[in-house]
Amino acid sequence: MSAAKAENLVLEQKLGEVARQGLAHADQQLLREVAEQLWYSAAVPNLAHVPPLLRPDVGYLVDKLARFNVLGSARKFALLDAVRPYLHAREKPANSVCRDPLAVEWGASSDFSCRLRELMPYQTRQYAVDRLR
Repeated sequence: MSAAKAENLVLEQKLGEVARQGLAHADQQLLREVAEQLWYSAAVPNLAHVPPLLRPDVGYLVDKLARFNVLGSARKFALLDAVRPYLHAREKPANSVCRDPLAVEWGASSDFSCRLRELMPYQTRQYAVDRLR
């Protein structure tokens, strides 16, 4: 197996684990690892390798994290292009707790916005530069 395929597989497994734990309750270290891999590696997940029931949460998470300014446009579009084929817009259920329109669009089980503050230190330019040292 090539290094790129192995890196993609690891990312897909981590994304699946975040979805299994629940976006609002996933382990903070695991979230950090997923965010860093999406932001700072070349890995691109293939949602076909993610269990169908987890795809809405995984797709939403990748879509949400791909929108951060830490990514260059080529990387951002590579990630979005990889997950968008799995986006099947749904109407917002009457009992939905999701306030993020992107979460509603994906049909995610919960909104991830409450966890974004935890990832803020890892998306700064200084952090990116320090990773290269």
